[in-house]
Amino acid sequence: MRILTLSSCPLDPMLGSGKTRLRWSEGLRALGHDVDVFEPRDFEWWHGASRAIRFRQALGAIGFLRDRLRERRYDIVEFYGGEFGLATKLLARERTRPLFIAHTDGFELLASERERAYDPHRYSVHGQLRRWYLQLTHDRISHAAFAFADAAVVGCQLDRESILESKLLSSDRTAVINPGIDTAYLSVPFSTPKEPRVAFTGTWLLRKGVNHVVSVMSEVLRERPSLQLDLYGTGSTAERILGEFPSHLRQQINVQSRFHENSEGLSKAKVFFFPSQYEGFGMALAEAMACGCAPVTTPTGFGAELRDGEEALVCAFDDTSAMRKAVLALLDDERLRSRIAVAARERVRALDWTGQIGRLEATYRSWLPRSTIQNKKGANV
Repeated sequence: MRILTLSSCPLDPMLGSGKTRLRWSEGLRALGHDVDVFEPRDFEWWHGASRAIRFRQALGAIGFLRDRLRERRYDIVEFYGGEFGLATKLLARERTRPLFIAHTDGFELLASERERAYDPHRYSVHGQLRRWYLQLTHDRISHAAFAFADAAVVGCQLDRESILESKLLSSDRTAVINPGIDTAYLSVPFSTPKEPRVAFTGTWLLRKGVNHVVSVMSEVLRERPSLQLDLYGTGSTAERILGEFPSHLRQQINVQSRFHENSEGLSKAKVFFFPSQYEGFGMALAEAMACGCAPVTTPTGFGAELRDGEEALVCAFDDTSAMRKAVLALLDDERLRSRIAVAARERVRALDWTGQIGRLEATYRSWLPRSTIQNKKGANV
């Protein structure tokens, strides 16, 4: 297959989405497919400017994609990001064109819906105006990215269900394919003895539930003076993050601002606390499970597919009381913690990159045989 891949985020292996998109494209190449991959610096208007990034990517992608399709024949154009909605809409009507696939690591319309639920300013005038503006602009671009695509690959069942409920694509034109987990995490030996540590991995954003990390773990650390909290890949300085915790607890908190492979640190932790408000999958959660952590998480992304009480303790998005009780239960009840950690690790053992890339290749091949591409009404486009 000849595949053209456009990514809305930099292809930086130190970023979760960047690393995942690199793994998919490298894996398809290893299987013998011809894959051309481009990132924002290749097509974004005025790349490097700080404002209107989404619009500058959306507009720049139109001409860039048109030029690429004139220069070379592709079987598939793979879009990572709702920013490509305008390009998809405008070029979907071309007489001959490749198959357009929205390959997302987060369904933007569901993410926006969740953001409106946890936005602290949602009831203010400013918050309501911002919501109105985003619905008219960002959400419409994201909607087009799926409405005019021929198929979609998502990382979790909740995203697929949201696409089907919105009637953007039919069930036979959508697929859930979880990303793989790096060998560094899958190869960690399972050990029952753990240190008194709770871990969290993620950029220090409200979407990641960091307000709940602060409130819940401040209480837990106060009750457990020997407990350590490890924060990985926060993307913010330790000084700024520690400033959100009470001063007398800061000596119990370890902050790693830059993302690095952290399997060794995760393997020491008893509990992985991940109160995210929205995930398209939740790579951090899956990696921690592979390292033998017992997870406390929320019903989003991969977390929504875990069996509560068996593979994780799953708490409602804003139920901080339940989160605190769950973390303490796993710290205090070694049999419970060990049982959940074993089941959690087993749950992710099959998510190696080789197998997941093979599933993606097979899915793409199954969507390709049609000699012509048809729009939603059945007319050739």
